[in-house]
Amino acid sequence: MRKKKRWALIMAIVMLVLSVPNSMIQAQEIQSTQEFAIECAVESESNPLYGFNSETSTEVTFESAQQTSAPEISGPRLENFDLGIAYLRNAFVNRETHIEFGFYCDQPIDKAGEVIKEALFTHTKNPIEGDYLRFQYREYSVTRYLVTSGSRYCYLIFMDVVYMTDTAQEAAVSAAVSSLLGSLGVNSMDSYSKIKTIYNWICQNVSYDYAHVGNTEYLKQFSAYGALVEGTAVCQGYAVLLYRLLLESGVDVRVIPGTGNSTLHAWNIAELNGVYYNLDSTWDAGKDSYGYFLCSEADFSGHIRLDGYRTDAFMTSYPMSSKTYESEEKTTPETTPPETTPPETTTQETTAEETSPETESSTQETTPEGDSSVEATTSEQETTSQKKYPDGLALDKKGVWKYYKNGEVCTSYTGLTLYYGTWYYVENGVLNWNYTGLTKYYGTWYYVQKGILNWKYNGIVYHNGVRYTVTNGVAKCK
Repeated sequence: MRKKKRWALIMAIVMLVLSVPNSMIQAQEIQSTQEFAIECAVESESNPLYGFNSETSTEVTFESAQQTSAPEISGPRLENFDLGIAYLRNAFVNRETHIEFGFYCDQPIDKAGEVIKEALFTHTKNPIEGDYLRFQYREYSVTRYLVTSGSRYCYLIFMDVVYMTDTAQEAAVSAAVSSLLGSLGVNSMDSYSKIKTIYNWICQNVSYDYAHVGNTEYLKQFSAYGALVEGTAVCQGYAVLLYRLLLESGVDVRVIPGTGNSTLHAWNIAELNGVYYNLDSTWDAGKDSYGYFLCSEADFSGHIRLDGYRTDAFMTSYPMSSKTYESEEKTTPETTPPETTPPETTTQETTAEETSPETESSTQETTPEGDSSVEATTSEQETTSQKKYPDGLALDKKGVWKYYKNGEVCTSYTGLTLYYGTWYYVENGVLNWNYTGLTKYYGTWYYVQKGILNWKYNGIVYHNGVRYTVTNGVAKCK
């Protein structure tokens, strides 16, 4: 009897031992059959402004009988396509160079690589997304697996990216953008004034990077960082910077890639009163007058868009104005120099060549408002038939403020001049209300904002690629 019980116990133990590994094997088999790769695609792409014909793609479809194991990923598996794209976009914003993640979907996606790319770079109107990402990477390579997971599918993505800038440089851009827009005072402006002010600043403060033309390894020339922080860039940097600044200011804008006079080029379109206008700050940079500002397609010669930006769908989303924009700007600003004669107690005239702003402010007040020196027209300077202009600023017959010397417009003069206690910026003999930036006067750099010396400005300004620190309107290179 004891032998039978002992034998039964031994058999029970044997059965238990044998059943444990068998169940583990069955679990492993179930897991492997529940999730395996059915497709793998390897793709690479260069930035559309970095080189044409830069897309390569290889796709491999696995036979289901192979039951190829799904690869492991270090990143998360997101519940749906939208969450996956949001994760990828955030990785690009953070300039992550290696990205691993997955997302689930109910059906395989036709042309998945193209769909994912377009969703990643879609125009969200967030200044650091959309075209700011689309044109700020050099190249990326991606390996993408389509995996079956029960009744659903999952895309597993492994991506390596080379960006034009790194996280530290992007932090510098963000700080400079905030400082610049604050100094320009765009928040209180209407849309046209925002566009014009920002466009002026870029055209006057960013120079073309001829030093690195053809050197595709020098990536800063293609970036907003190069344009804003270093003050020099090629067309891609100009266009991306304008995109960033206008979106930060609440104006809708896009970067348009294509050709300019048959060479690879980039420019912008910006929205004004419900329609869009062309802007090319690269071609207008350093110019006294603009030929590519708020232009219609008909008036924007030499520019041809890439095919994707000429489709009916794109043109419907961004309808172009049929006419070049005509502004209704005033010939004089709100702070118009007075036309009255000076007080009788003031007998001495002061011209721009005779005293510097720093000297003037130090001898009277810390700001020019306390100065009583003037450059004005008195009744004694009128003739019976013709007005005789004194040296300095005066309003001509057409209502334009000009700088006179010996009774004639001094077109050779560019610099500061004092008028009724305020220093104004003159360019080629004409008061330039649009100029914002630095000007050198008697060996010292001063900060001018919309044609008027701004003694209250403090911050960082870039002039011809050089960084200046401005304190109370006086700039010093550090």
